[in-house]
Amino acid sequence: MGLRCGFTMKKRENMLRVRFSEAEFEMLRVLSEKAGCSMSELVRDHLGKIRVRNKQADRERTMMLNRINANLNMIARWVNTHKSSASAVEVVSHLMVIERHIGELNT
Repeated sequence: MGLRCGFTMKKRENMLRVRFSEAEFEMLRVLSEKAGCSMSELVRDHLGKIRVRNKQADRERTMMLNRINANLNMIARWVNTHKSSASAVEVVSHLMVIERHIGELNT
């Protein structure tokens, strides 16, 4: 699998006890064997390499996307109802507001 464990000579004084299910422990054991290092070295090697998701931020993004979706649906309904009198400027201005909200999601 191409895993490699980094070896450093720093003194380690802190210890963390972690509980694993049988399946998780076996997976860790197999990965460490493939990498040619101990399970502890494998865990240390992966520090900083994994991406932790912020669940609160994900919920906020989802709520904002739901509001944007509702706005898009209202605009589409309005345009379909008022096809003959639909003002392109008005529709575009609403879409620009939605675009700005989507841009805020990336910050």
